[in-house]
Amino acid sequence: MRRSLLFLVASFMTGIGALAFSAGVVHAEGHNTIESSSPSAGETITVAPTQLQLRFTLPVGGAESVANMGLSLSCESTLTNLGTPQLSADGVTVSAALTQIPNNGKCIVTWSLPDGSTGSFRFVSNAQATSTIASTTPGATTVPTSASPQTPAVKQRLGGPIGLMRTIVFFFVCALFGGLIFIKLMWPEGVEYGITERYLRQITILGITSIVLLMILTAARQSGDGLVASISPTSWGPLFETNEGRALLIRFVAVCGLGYFAWTPKRIFEETNIVISSILLALTMLSYGFDRLTGRAIFLGVIVAILHMVFVAMWVGSIALLWRVVLYGPGDIDLVHALRGWARIYMPITIGIIVTGVFQVWRIDGISLINSGHGRLVLLKILIVIFLLFIGATVRRFIIRGMQRAQSLNLKVSNRLKRPMGIELSLSIIILAISSWMMSSRPPYILLKNDGPSVNYAIVQDMMGKDDFHVRLSLTPGNVGANSLLVELFGPQRIQNFTITLTPDNPAYSGYSINVPLTRRGAAVLSQDIGMNLKAPGQWNAVINGVTTTGDLEPLTTSFIIADGTTVTTLPKQGLKQLVLTSSTTATTSTVVTTSTTIP
Repeated sequence: MRRSLLFLVASFMTGIGALAFSAGVVHAEGHNTIESSSPSAGETITVAPTQLQLRFTLPVGGAESVANMGLSLSCESTLTNLGTPQLSADGVTVSAALTQIPNNGKCIVTWSLPDGSTGSFRFVSNAQATSTIASTTPGATTVPTSASPQTPAVKQRLGGPIGLMRTIVFFFVCALFGGLIFIKLMWPEGVEYGITERYLRQITILGITSIVLLMILTAARQSGDGLVASISPTSWGPLFETNEGRALLIRFVAVCGLGYFAWTPKRIFEETNIVISSILLALTMLSYGFDRLTGRAIFLGVIVAILHMVFVAMWVGSIALLWRVVLYGPGDIDLVHALRGWARIYMPITIGIIVTGVFQVWRIDGISLINSGHGRLVLLKILIVIFLLFIGATVRRFIIRGMQRAQSLNLKVSNRLKRPMGIELSLSIIILAISSWMMSSRPPYILLKNDGPSVNYAIVQDMMGKDDFHVRLSLTPGNVGANSLLVELFGPQRIQNFTITLTPDNPAYSGYSINVPLTRRGAAVLSQDIGMNLKAPGQWNAVINGVTTTGDLEPLTTSFIIADGTTVTTLPKQGLKQLVLTSSTTATTSTVVTTSTTIP
């Protein structure tokens, strides 16, 4: 009998709990409850929320209690990441920013306070993925932004293949340049060896091939065409539009010219070829001097970049030639001369690499070596260079001391030197790969390249207010008629209910209310073709509003003058037209508002 009674009581309590849960809000033991929320319990939302806002009936106990409260959002059994809860000035409103877009479907918010108060509520997310323009005026139409069949030209995502191929080109160009310089200055006897000739021919073929592949990849990325369409040299026109492309073309011509001397190394010593070979060697290194044409001391930066690449190429080319040719096997005194020649130029090359490298770091990184991605790569490169120089110094000391009186290179010494020089060559390739990686990152003192269309706005209004509220409005052409509006948000870091109201002083004309789909720092464009037709000449007033997790922002206000056009049609005032602009996950050329990358 007692068990049956307990079963009935448990069933009754379970039923009461289920009814309360389905009604929207559930409260556990505790004295605090929710007065209202956003989204509210039982609401069906059509715009993805940027934050949760809970307003309690009683004070929640201060910022420390809010920091220790439990708050979660789950949509269709998938948790949505939330930011740290923040307490508003009223002491009863708690807000938490959403760091990702929640899934569509049934959502449940669960909360708990340190005083023991807990609860939950449900809402339904039915956020739309397309942007529309809605008007409050009678007879207005809704224009879906995905209606246009046009598709924007999208650059090929070829960063990985380009970075890999750039590293390969680095190595083969350095091997060819450094090998020819080493033979010309330190080891003229090398042209008598057949293995030297075969080695230089292989390096030439691989170098030219890698440069051609890099040009194809670069042209494909610049033009937006596929790789197959960029194979033909007639499609390499986009290479002439950038410094990187023009440098690649110069490098290709120079390496092809050096191939003439590499194919028969004796030609580099002929007096009639001294001028042309020197020009080709100089062009090869000059093509590496214009990669960073911004930053501090640009003119000196170009010169130092060329010198740095000369020293690096001589290092890599000499090590590769010694490892592949000189240490191929035992030999006569001329092989010892090659090793002694490397020992003589080791210190000048090392000093040159260090001095020019330090100058380049100062020019484009400054002291920002830890707080930037490019700087951290510089630190990694420095560590590897230190290890490389330590091994090189050990090899140099062995050559100077152990081979001081050697008259030939025996097999034992050859095998003993080949391993450390192989490590030097491997580390040099790793350093070249890091350098290629660094080319795809932006140092602190280097400006980003602007690949988009250039627009000169007729009216620019920059406004700053309290709580880091910083907005810039840019309008063009600034005449009566259709106008394009650029909205740039520099602060705060997160925002919601971001609206702009434009009203003319002339009461006979209507204004506009624009909902901007920015929830964080960024930019949005309202294009001319969607119908923001400013019909009133004269003064217009702008009011910018927004809400953060701590409450409403103090509005920003400004005014500007719209010039009188050739023809002005006077229409009766129809009220304030509202442009509802929601962000879209898929951008097209016809979208009314497109959100760009975060403004640094």
